[in-house]
Amino acid sequence: MKNTRLHNLTQDFLDNKLDAEGQQEFYALLRDPGQREALTEKFMELTGLPDMDLDFDPSLQPLLDNVKSVDLPRKTPVKRMRYWRWAAAVGLLVIAGSIYRLTEEHGSTPPPITQRKPVAPGKQGAVLTLADGSAVLLDSMKNGVVANQAGTNVVLNNGQVVYNAEESGAAATAYNTISTPRGRQFSVVLPDGTKVWLNAASSLRYPVAFSGNTREVRITGEAYFEVAADAARPFSVRFNEKGVVEVLGTAFNINAYTDEPLVKTTLLSGSIRVNKQQVLRPGEQANIDNNNGITIESSAETENAIAWKKGLFMMSSTDLPALFRQISRWYDIEVNMKGELPKRSFGGTIGRDVNLTDIIEALNIYGVNCRLENNKLIVQP
Repeated sequence: MKNTRLHNLTQDFLDNKLDAEGQQEFYALLRDPGQREALTEKFMELTGLPDMDLDFDPSLQPLLDNVKSVDLPRKTPVKRMRYWRWAAAVGLLVIAGSIYRLTEEHGSTPPPITQRKPVAPGKQGAVLTLADGSAVLLDSMKNGVVANQAGTNVVLNNGQVVYNAEESGAAATAYNTISTPRGRQFSVVLPDGTKVWLNAASSLRYPVAFSGNTREVRITGEAYFEVAADAARPFSVRFNEKGVVEVLGTAFNINAYTDEPLVKTTLLSGSIRVNKQQVLRPGEQANIDNNNGITIESSAETENAIAWKKGLFMMSSTDLPALFRQISRWYDIEVNMKGELPKRSFGGTIGRDVNLTDIIEALNIYGVNCRLENNKLIVQP
């Protein structure tokens, strides 16, 4: 086979773009021991991998078990892949080679490589509801002043809303709400300088200027706070009607989605009090059940709690149902989990900037049976 065609077939396989004709050619290459060697060399060339054989080698398992979100240098000027996606491609090729050896032995027809329409990841975006009830779609706005609320300029600056007071004594009774639909996230700098990041399907309600002796906001969903210190005016966050977190100056994350079994408040720095009864220290997490009962994790995995803010899905120590709830919110897709999912041990991270089909490929390598059907993600034991 000419090197150009071999190059194109291999690159299309890595990019999941093989058409029906290309699939048949690719199958033929894998069935032919001589051509398989040429295919292996081309695969190594395009991915920058060291030489290896397509036969499964146990030494590959750590590679597939430690999927990382870092860039891998390439030997050729083709589009670079994330390391985890590269690992997924290795696994697919190894699995494909095994399938073809089995089909040769039993004389059966190899299954087609599934062509799946990409589901794009979420992005920056939100809806800002002003004091008069009017709504501003921030996705389509350019940088600059987007509104003036009771003497406070609301400024959009590269995916972040900032409140700049023009005059003192702005009316504290004027409230704004910033909401992120599914598949969106956004950040806001409140009038006191507190920074808030909102995950998908979340909202934050706050006054356009803080007055008096307290600073209080309300959230739904999930948010990460870096609270501006002001000992004279304690900061509080209310959630789910009865829940409240009180702080002076600190950094913490609240996961209060209604479809999660627990509300989780994770403290990174400073000090907070949860529901007026439990004081947390850095590295601790308060888990609040539906009856407002609180249990404390003294050595919480704080990196897991804020992975979303860093643009990551944290695979380690994440149970499958929780992971698929995250995927559902971020990709704005229905997830149908059929039966009890098996316990899986994961490692590494996957970037939230990849298509859903790429995540499906990575999960399938881990042994998680999931597929995309009619814009629904079907997950089975």
